[in-house]
Amino acid sequence: MASIVFFLVILLSVLVALFSRRGHAHQDSRDFFVASGQFGGILVFMLAVGETYSIGSIMGFPAAAYSAGTSFIIWFLGYILLAYPAGYFINPLIWRVGRDFQALTMADLFHARFGSRGLERLVVLTAILCMLPFGELQFVGLLRVIDQFHWALPERWTIVAAACLTFAWIMLSGIRAPAYVSVIKDSLVLIAVTVVGLAALRAGGTTHLPAVAWTGHPVTARDQIYALSTIPLQAVAFCVAPQTVAFVFTARSVRTVRRNQIVMPLYMVMFPFLYLVALYARSAALPVPGPNAVFMVAAGALLPGWMVGLAAGACALSALVILAGTCLAIGPLVSRNLLHGLSDAGQRRGAQAVIAGYLLFSILAAGHLSGLMVTLTSFYYLGVSQFIPGIAAIIWRWPVSARALGAGLAVGDAVAMGGALAGFQPAGLNMGMVGLVANLLVVVAVQRLERRPA
Repeated sequence: MASIVFFLVILLSVLVALFSRRGHAHQDSRDFFVASGQFGGILVFMLAVGETYSIGSIMGFPAAAYSAGTSFIIWFLGYILLAYPAGYFINPLIWRVGRDFQALTMADLFHARFGSRGLERLVVLTAILCMLPFGELQFVGLLRVIDQFHWALPERWTIVAAACLTFAWIMLSGIRAPAYVSVIKDSLVLIAVTVVGLAALRAGGTTHLPAVAWTGHPVTARDQIYALSTIPLQAVAFCVAPQTVAFVFTARSVRTVRRNQIVMPLYMVMFPFLYLVALYARSAALPVPGPNAVFMVAAGALLPGWMVGLAAGACALSALVILAGTCLAIGPLVSRNLLHGLSDAGQRRGAQAVIAGYLLFSILAAGHLSGLMVTLTSFYYLGVSQFIPGIAAIIWRWPVSARALGAGLAVGDAVAMGGALAGFQPAGLNMGMVGLVANLLVVVAVQRLERRPA
């Protein structure tokens, strides 16, 4: 029964993707990448919070809470919650400059504002490096979901099938397909997480959970410093991430963007239920093969078969929607901002070829480069946060040169990523914050040198 319900959920997503194509069978690049800026409140809402309801949150949050406890929960919930009021002020400004510059990607903003191909390419390469491991991450999460069915299928077949389904969605109607499927995905995720969380509370509410005095590792002063430096950094970085900027461009109006930010904190409702799941799995000593399997193992122990299939389907759609969004962010960055001179149709076809190549790379990475991808995943917010000075200069029209911003971005990336690789954490600070400070100092220094008389 669980397998039947799972496949019915996947079939429903295909039908919804086909429906999204209605009236948009012949798309230009603007419609393919950002839906011609025609999305209303619901679709923008579903897209913009996609990372919150991703497979990384559904499976990763209880996994980290299960392993690390309170020290992780403090900064993780803090940055997501702060990202929404930050977005209330930042995202409408990004939408306005995107409309003024007719931008489809974040790199378009840098090129239109500063007129520098070098800065544009540096932004593209940094963005791609940061997003590169997302595909492999979604496939690994999907495999942990499929493990619960004990199908006698090679993992490679599952990954290939998922990649083909994602590519089919994108070919059908571009950004519209994952946006429409997000409506189904988010509804199912909310139902599944709530049901599993309540079942965990009911199963352990009178026996296990009150007796659990568990916080994971003790929260130290360094943990607190890390949280205080991570929360504001990642909250703002969330707003200037390449995928977020692209999703903002799909909105019909600035009012749509601002109103969505007001209600987005409602998405936080799932995290208390996920925390209950982690508590239950630990207190009931469930046989968990690995932390990432906590949610699905708890669902299997607490729910009937058809509900397990529903939960698994919700997790699978979360992975595929995030994968499709990442593909649609990377594709135009290459076809528009690296391969200049392509026609409108050429940009769309070039992006589709890049997307196919990215999916193939992610398939190979899931099987052979998992260790490297884990390392690169830690770079995401370290690198994305270094876009903050550039985006600020664009939306507030600061008189900063492309050379100063490019030098700052390069130094910020080197300090943040290099320091993280070397294991540096001065006084417990997030290395992304250290890199951002170095970034700003270089921008100011180069700008002053350029203004000095010869």
